[in-house]
Amino acid sequence: MSKSSITVDLERRFLRFQFEQGATVTDWVEAQAVFLRLSEETGIRRALVDVRKQQFAGPAMELFEFGYNIPSGALFAVLSDPRSDDHKFVETVALNRGKSVRLFFGAEAQAIEWLMTEA
Repeated sequence: MSKSSITVDLERRFLRFQFEQGATVTDWVEAQAVFLRLSEETGIRRALVDVRKQQFAGPAMELFEFGYNIPSGALFAVLSDPRSDDHKFVETVALNRGKSVRLFFGAEAQAIEWLMTEA
């Protein structure tokens, strides 16, 4: 059973990744490969990533590597739970490397607005 779903919002031109409760950093890596492939096919370089249901993402070293390897030249708005230190850690690693990643803890509309205005 897949721990994520991926849809394309062609009208607003972003990819949407929805992760389930049991998803881990391994699922993020798989989704990142899909993002790169879809981005190549569609020219879309923005993603709305929903990890609010997810509980434990993975060991710190794997989280660091994921944040370190987030694709440059793409925008990632991440819907997160404010209690998730895993997500905050990945955001910090990514931002320290100049990646365009931002966590959102409120309404999905805020994250989408940021995606649309940052592009």
